[in-house]
Amino acid sequence: MARIIFPVLLLCLSVSSCRLYDGLFNGDVVARAGKDVLYRSEVEALNISGFSSEDSAAMVERYIRSWARNRLLLEVAESRLSKEDRNVTAQLEEYRRQLLVYRYEQQYVEQRLDTVITEEQYREYYEAHPASFVTHVPLMRGWFIKVSDSSPNLNPIKSLYRARGVEDSVRLEDLCYTSADKYFRLDSWTGLDIVAEEAGVPVQELSAVLDSRPWFEHNWMGYTYLIAVHDYVPEGGAAPYDYSRDRIRNLILSRRKQELVTSLERNVLNDAIASDKFIIY
Repeated sequence: MARIIFPVLLLCLSVSSCRLYDGLFNGDVVARAGKDVLYRSEVEALNISGFSSEDSAAMVERYIRSWARNRLLLEVAESRLSKEDRNVTAQLEEYRRQLLVYRYEQQYVEQRLDTVITEEQYREYYEAHPASFVTHVPLMRGWFIKVSDSSPNLNPIKSLYRARGVEDSVRLEDLCYTSADKYFRLDSWTGLDIVAEEAGVPVQELSAVLDSRPWFEHNWMGYTYLIAVHDYVPEGGAAPYDYSRDRIRNLILSRRKQELVTSLERNVLNDAIASDKFIIY
């Protein structure tokens, strides 16, 4: 049957994606795999409107094949496993218990979690857990510039990109705005892997240079890449507070969630003991 369904399916979809279901199947049954039947309503639930006819055909075919594969594998498993191996009642009951407990714990935490974190709490956590903020990639602040080798302003840009003065920075940004193919003034801490990818060089090569000097020049495919470092943290160094702030928030909230779950478990146990609902003989 599958050999008949798939060519018809592809033909119908190639005619018009708008008529995907209207002329696709003669009845409600789309496919059969062993004792199982796939109905038209299940395919319609894919909601694949808006795609091209080719993409729609591919999506429907993948779904039908996946559906058939799962049902046929189940049929083989049921026919070849022993009665004992087919009995999954205990595992299903244990999964049901774990799922219900998990859902309740999630609901309990969501209703009680304090998401307000003060600046003092941010700072205290950062200072108390230095090992949590070791950077695994170098970080930098400064300039990244990509300019064509044929640009008349290439040399003026090269003469300014390592300067640190305010006037030089303003002049550099004006030149980059009119002449650079791409440029970033990296005022926020940025991973060197991102900068290296933009420059088309391995991050190890870039970090080896920046570990010894605060600038890098690279020519590639008709462009000059200029990187000037104003602030730098090597791999293995302490990630700056500003860079770590989002991570600090996640860590603090994670700790609060765990404390709520632990409190819930303790309270449930204590209440059960107090009411003789839980007794150890």
